[in-house]
Formats: sequence, C-alpha cells, structure tokens
Amino acid sequence: MRSRVLLPLVASAVQAAAALMVLGLPGWASAWDFFVSQQPTMASALSASRLTVSLIAVGMLAWALVRAARATAVGIAERRRQTVAGTAVLALGLLILAAGLSHHLGTPSVVLGAGSVKEASQELAR
Repeated sequence: MRSRVLLPLVASAVQAAAALMVLGLPGWASAWDFFVSQQPTMASALSASRLTVSLIAVGMLAWALVRAARATAVGIAERRRQTVAGTAVLALGLLILAAGLSHHLGTPSVVLGAGSVKEASQELAR
C-alpha cells in the first residue's frame, strides 16, 4: 500500500525537480509572446516548450499529491489509476530527457542576412 502511494509521489517530485534543473525556469513573457504574437520567434517557441514541460511536471506532482491524499483517506488505491499514473510519469520523463538533450546538443544557429536578390546573386557568383 505504501509503495503504491509513495512511488508515484517521489517519481513526480523527482521529475518536477529534473525539469527545473534541466530546462530552468520558463520565460513567462517570452512564452506568452509565442502564443499571442503574429510572428513568434525561436526563442519564444523554446520558452513555450519549457513552460509546457514545466506545467506538465507540476500537474503530475499535483496529481500524485491528490492521489496520495485520497489513498490515505480511503485506504485503497485503484489498480487502473496506478497504471495510468505510471505511464504518464514514464512519458513525462522521456519528454524531459528529450528536451534536455535538444537543449544541450542544439545545433548552431544560422544567421540569414537581410540583403537584396541582387546581393545574393553576386555572392553566389563568387
């Protein structure tokens, strides 16, 4: 009984901490800019993805806390919800891993100039 309650709680807490350590705090203003701007930037897209992963991690932690409180009050934990919680924790862990890898192994950015077609043709002719 105790492991049914504590394991999802500990796993969710570790994932929330991992999301915070790997991705850092999401930039709220930049993430908001991604959702409302007519021309979102790559930085705002990254902030929005960090915000999404962080909100999922916090949601999973809240779900585990509610589940632990319910199991403590009722005294039993349903098997189906445990399976769903385990699957969700695994999926979130893989999402954090993928986000961390892409964050740390990012490719260098390409700077595109704002020249004219004539200037581009001259550069290609060289």
